[in-house]
Amino acid sequence: MADDPATLWLHPSQSTRRTRLARSFRTLLDDSRDCSDGVDLALDSTGAMVGVAVWMATTHILPRETVGRRLKARHVYGAHAARAHQSARVTYAAGVQEQHWHLMAVGVAAAARGRGHGRELIAAGMYRAAADRIPVHLETTNPSNLSFYERLGFETTAVIDLPAGGPRSWLMRQVAQPVSNHVSGRRARDT
Repeated sequence: MADDPATLWLHPSQSTRRTRLARSFRTLLDDSRDCSDGVDLALDSTGAMVGVAVWMATTHILPRETVGRRLKARHVYGAHAARAHQSARVTYAAGVQEQHWHLMAVGVAAAARGRGHGRELIAAGMYRAAADRIPVHLETTNPSNLSFYERLGFETTAVIDLPAGGPRSWLMRQVAQPVSNHVSGRRARDT
C-alpha cells in the first residue's frame, strides 16, 4: 500500500510516509471498531497475521466533522490534511448514499501475496454484506487493482480525479448476493 497513488499523494514525503501511514491505519482501525466492528484478519498456517481488511457499515463515509477529527487529520496527514479532507468530500459526493459495507483498506504482507488471502479478506466482508442484504463499495486509485476487484464481482460506478492534482479514483460496487451463493472458501477470522 505504500506505493498506492493515493498514499503517495497524501503522504508525499518519503521521510515521514511510513509514520503517517501507520497513523492513518490506526485511525481507520479505531473508526471501524467504534462504528461497525469490521476488521478481518488473514492468518497463515502458523497462525501469524499476514493480512487485514478494514470495513465500515455506514450510510455516511464522512463522519461528523469535529475539532477533534480535524486535529486527528492534522496528526495523520500533516500539511496535507486539507488535501485529504477535499479528497474525502469529492469521493463522498461522487459515491453512494445507500446503506452499505465499505471496504476502507485491504492489504496482505508481500511474502504472503498470491495465496488467496486478499480474496478471502474481501469474501469475509462480502459475506457480511450478503447477510445484511446490502451492497459493498470501495475506491481504488491503483488501476492494476481493477481486474482483481472485477473478478470478485465489483463494477465501476464512477471515475473521479481527486482535487489538487490528486490521482484518478475508481469507485466500485458489488451487489450483495444471497449467503448461499457467496464466494466459496473459508472465511477470514474476525477480530
